[in-house]
Amino acid sequence: MLFLAILALGCTFAAREASARSKAAQWLVNEEIAGACETGRGSIDPVGVIERDLNGDGRADLIISHGAIRCEKHYRSLACGMQVCTVLFYIRRGDLLVKVHEMLGANVEVRSGRIPSIYLSAHGGGGGTVRWNGRSFE
Repeated sequence: MLFLAILALGCTFAAREASARSKAAQWLVNEEIAGACETGRGSIDPVGVIERDLNGDGRADLIISHGAIRCEKHYRSLACGMQVCTVLFYIRRGDLLVKVHEMLGANVEVRSGRIPSIYLSAHGGGGGTVRWNGRSFE
């Protein structure tokens, strides 16, 4: 009985996380899940969807990390290797989120600041940061 209560609470939390996303972000997340999973069906842990201002314009941008996608049939996203997965960066342009950068990484962490640095783990356990420079992430 306790297990069912915990499961229900977890599902409610995940639904709230998804409903808190902008419509544009949710559409992109759904597209990434569909493309990442052989059957087109899966889910994403909320930690893999980050809506924050990444370029200092005061509007929420988006990062989607494929490392957080779990597929119905084969567990991991097809965009994952042994250690890292595809990470997508979107900048808000008007009402749209436009993909401006893609790289491999894991354990994505957006740090503080008006234009925050974004830490990602890399192959072999190392890591590094990228940051918006006014035109792109570098």
